Parts: sequence; C-alpha cells; structure tokens
Amino acid sequence: MPDLRPLDALRARLLAAAEPKQTFHAQVWGNPRVMTEALRDLKRELGAGDAGPPSEDLLQSSLRRFGSTQQVSSFTELKYVCYGVTVPVGEGQWRVIDRKPLFNKLIGLVVQREAQPKQFRRCYQGLLGGYFGYDRHADTPGSGGANWKSLRSFLDDKLAPMKRAAARRSSIPDWLTTLVAHRNLLTDDPCSRYATGLVKGRSTELKEMCAGLGIASSSWVWDDALMAYVRMVCKDEDRQFQKGFPGVLDLVNGRSDLKLAQALSTRATALTVARYARCADKSEHQDLRDSSLHWIGNPWLKRTAWDAEVKYEPARQMVEGWLKRRLIKDFFELLAQDGGADLRRLNYWLKWEPQITDMWFVLGTDAQRNRSEPFIELRKRMTGRGRVLVDNNSQNNAFVMRIGPLLVIEFGVTGNACYVFAASDFRTNLEAESFSIHALKQRAHATRLPHMSQWESRFDYELKRMLQSVPASKGVLQPAESNPATRHLVSGVLLKETLARQAGGSFTQSHLDLVQQMCSQHGIDLEDHRPRGGALWVVIPDRKKRLAFSALLDRYGFRYTEGKGFWIKTQD
Repeated sequence: MPDLRPLDALRARLLAAAEPKQTFHAQVWGNPRVMTEALRDLKRELGAGDAGPPSEDLLQSSLRRFGSTQQVSSFTELKYVCYGVTVPVGEGQWRVIDRKPLFNKLIGLVVQREAQPKQFRRCYQGLLGGYFGYDRHADTPGSGGANWKSLRSFLDDKLAPMKRAAARRSSIPDWLTTLVAHRNLLTDDPCSRYATGLVKGRSTELKEMCAGLGIASSSWVWDDALMAYVRMVCKDEDRQFQKGFPGVLDLVNGRSDLKLAQALSTRATALTVARYARCADKSEHQDLRDSSLHWIGNPWLKRTAWDAEVKYEPARQMVEGWLKRRLIKDFFELLAQDGGADLRRLNYWLKWEPQITDMWFVLGTDAQRNRSEPFIELRKRMTGRGRVLVDNNSQNNAFVMRIGPLLVIEFGVTGNACYVFAASDFRTNLEAESFSIHALKQRAHATRLPHMSQWESRFDYELKRMLQSVPASKGVLQPAESNPATRHLVSGVLLKETLARQAGGSFTQSHLDLVQQMCSQHGIDLEDHRPRGGALWVVIPDRKKRLAFSALLDRYGFRYTEGKGFWIKTQD
C-alpha cells in the first residue's frame, strides 16, 4: 500500500492554513513567495523533485563571494553558484561562465560531491538550468562560448551515472527522467528532433519537454527548435515547401502560439524568401512579400540589408518586382480620380515595370487623411518613397517613376498629361517631404505626353526614342538649386567626360586622375591591385546609385561586377 503519511501531513498543513487567523491576518495577502515555498515543500515531501533555484539576493551574494575567493562556505552556497553559473553579476555584469579559471574551479568543486549523489544531483540541476539559460548573444568578454560547450559535455558525461545513482535510491525526480528521454539537448544537434513535429503542426513534445525541465520561453532551446523547423521546411521539395512555408510566416509574424525572437524572425524570413525564389512557380505571394518588407526592408531602398540577410540576388529582384507591381496597381486602382481603377494606364505601366528602377508617390490631402485599411496598408508599402502633394485639388496624387536616365510623372486626376524629363533637367529635390503641383510640372524642361486616343503606342515611341537619345549622364538626379556644390561637380564631370570621348583611345593617366578625383569627392573606395597583376577596382556595389560616374567608367572601358563594382586591367 502507498505511504499515506505525506498526504496526512499535507492535509494537516492545509487545514491549519485555512484557519481564519491565518487567512485574514497574514503579513502579506496573496504573497506568491508563500505559495512557492509551499509547493517546494510539497514536492520534497512527495519525492516529486528537487528544490528550485534560490532567491535573486542569495544568488548574487553567493556569486560575488565565489568570484572574489574562488571558494564556497557550504554545500548550499555551492548549489547557489551552480544555479548562477550563467547569471550576470553586479554592475559589471560578469558571469562565471565567461571566466575560465573560475568556471573550472566550480566544476572541480561539483565533481568532489559525486560521492554524495543527492548533493551532486542538486548541483547538476543548477548547472543544467544555467546551460539552458545561457545567453549566447550577450556581448560579454571572455571564453563563455567555449565554457558553455564544456558545460554541455560535462552534463552529458554525468547524466547516466547520476541516473543510476538515483535509481539505486528509488528517487529519480521527474526532471531527470525527462532529461534522459531528451538527451539530444546535450549534443551538437540539440533541437532538430522537434522540427518534425512542428512541421506537422504538433508542438506538444516541445512544450512538454520544456515544461518538464523548467526551460523558460527566453531560452535558446525555443529559438533553436523553431529555427530547426524553419530550416526543415525550406529543405523540402517545392510542393511540400509551398504547403509548409505559410506556417513559417505565421510564426515570424506572431500569428501562432509559439514566439520567435526578432532577429531570428528576420533570419527565418530571409531563409523562406530565398527558398521561394528557387521554386519553379514563383507567382506573387502577398504574405511573403509583406513579411519580407517588414523584416528585411524595401528591396531597392534596403539593398545592403538584403545582401547581408538573404544573400541571394534573385530573391531580392523577385520581391522588388512584386512590390513595384503592387505599387503601380495601388496608384491606378486606389489613387486615381474618384477611386475608380484606371485600367489602361495600369496595364500600360505594368508592362514597363522591369525597366522602372525607382518610384516616388506624392499623395494629396485625401490620400494622406484616408484611414481605411486599404489606404493604411498602401502608405506602409510606400514607406521611404511617400511624399506630400500641395494642390488645390485634394484628390490629386502623383506617381514619379525612374526609367533609365528618364523621370516620368503621372497624375491621379484625369486630364493631366504625363510629363517626361531627362532626370538631370528635373529641378525639384525628390528627397523633400512635400512640394507643389507646379514643382512637378516643369513645362520648360518636360516632354508632355497627353492621354488621347491610342496614346499607348505614342508613349512607347516617345519613351524608346528618349531612352536612346538621352545619355546616361543625364540621369543624375542632382537638382542644381538644392546643392550648388554638387552642380559644379556634375558639370565638371560632364565636361571632362566629353573631352575624354573626343580624345578617344585607351585608358590614360588623365583618365585615372579623373577617376581618383571622383572617388575622393564621393567617398568611394579605389582599390589598385595592378602591381600584383590584378585589376583597378572602383567599389560601387550598386551602379544605379552612381549613374553619371558609372556611365563615365563604362566609357573608359571598365567592366562591372554586380555587388562589387567596376574594374579594369591596365598597366599601372
């Protein structure tokens, strides 16, 4: 028969606690510490597990003494230091795990307790909590990462002997049974085991394991398990990946009961969009597009972030195309006059989407103030390229497109012509927050294309003619009135470029002098590897951001490598 004495003792304590004097005259009503202590005593009496971690003040005082003396005054203090092995201490926020001599001393003291199985198990439990609670991303000096791996090896080596010792005493706590069943947590691949269940929509095993071991939601275990799930989804063949990746998007966007850290949400999104770009079917996926914009950024404004996180140019180009097409639709469906879709203009400019390298959206009063969900989402998508239009007609809006060396402007209100400029002739600074309708309609510098009759064919002819006739150097958006110093620099470049074209011939010292001057003035790195048989490099990862200089380098015979810059092999 089971031993009923612990239950009798518990019943007596509960009756005593229910006395009115205890209930209504306790020192602190609802004190959670009292409940915690009662639960710990109950577990000890029933043999359900070992005592939990100490209070924060006891933990800190024990860690400070150990840090200064490398000794402990008692087993209790040793146990406290074990629980605090990865806890930051004091104002300096130092940790035992980061200090190799101190860490090794602690492990040595714990090993000395192996002859007392129960004490050793308490120390082991404290070290295990530190192992799970270690912040691998903390910016702290020392050898914490290597010591954390040493701690993992120590815990793995001592697990089986500790279980055998507990079995001989018929006192195996629940947490130890759970750890033995999940010994993978003490290996180089701790969490891929849980990915299979997560892919199938089952998180029970992961949750029960964390509950059984007292692993906090902030532990690296959750992050590793969830990222293992993301990687498993992304490794699947196309059909299974297409079925599974919406669950990843639910995870990164906080729509599931599991949570992923912000930095890992970015990483998970990057893995997913890169994998999607490798699918045979890459049709636009709205949730993937919006998740990519949120976690990584606009693909043509945040190129550096895409290069750093995604590291796959086809994925960036894919989302850039999706975004541009969505924004074109936004303008001609939502921002056209009276909210009616202008399908002819919409379909026409969708055809030009691959040639559009940048966009700006100049919103009138109505579009700025509209609080409906479509307009709220619209303004989010326009982040970084939204501007304010000052016009008597509150319904009017403007759509500014960059196509090669040209700037093309369409207006929302019908009856307005399309205005086309050589970009360097446009005298309004598009980085300004707002400007008037007159700042966009600069008739003296623009080619006006009215939307009359079969206007599409006429637009095609005029745009193609201008793209062929306007030199790339005219594509520099440097409004003279906004920056006189820049105006002088650009004029000088164009003059020297003209002289270079007239002179013809190969790359000369005068050409090199001009390139060096331009690099110095623009803060561009110039790398000369010619003395070692290499090339002369002008580091411009994105040529679209330096169109005039890029055109000059093209004429000098430089070749362009995407993501790196321009290079030429000549005699130094």
